[in-house]
Amino acid sequence: MKVKYEYLTQDIIDKIEEYRKEFPYYPQQLIIPALHEILYKYRDIPEEAIYELADYLKVHPSEVEGIVTFYDMFRHKKNAKHHIRICRNLPCHLAKYKNLLKMIENLTGAKAGGNSEDGMWYIELVECIGSCAIAPAFLIDDDLYDGSQIKSEEDLRKILEKYR
Repeated sequence: MKVKYEYLTQDIIDKIEEYRKEFPYYPQQLIIPALHEILYKYRDIPEEAIYELADYLKVHPSEVEGIVTFYDMFRHKKNAKHHIRICRNLPCHLAKYKNLLKMIENLTGAKAGGNSEDGMWYIELVECIGSCAIAPAFLIDDDLYDGSQIKSEEDLRKILEKYR
């Protein structure tokens, strides 16, 4: 079968159909898992993918767009090779996430909400990553790090080197 979509490739459709077995009644239940598959493949949510997904699931595009704009994990703009998410919620705020942020900005050349010039890093401040016990917590791609163990830029540099 030839896929009629540009962004909704056959592998993504196959994953959606796997999810449909778990959630067969309401297509809206498939939006978030499908968006995760799109995000995993493209590192962002292309605008056209929203319309393709809505067409495929037979839902209104505003239902898909509403989810993309509500959740921090979904984004429209093309991001760098590696995505750093730093929690800024209360436990991380009290654990001085801003010090961690400054070190990350210094080492990557990116600022919160933006990409580094070399296209390697994108930094995003998020409300919660569910790791209050290791505050200030942060993620590089999907890898969780304990910010409380980082005492210097050298400690952080060692972590970042793994992604170069």
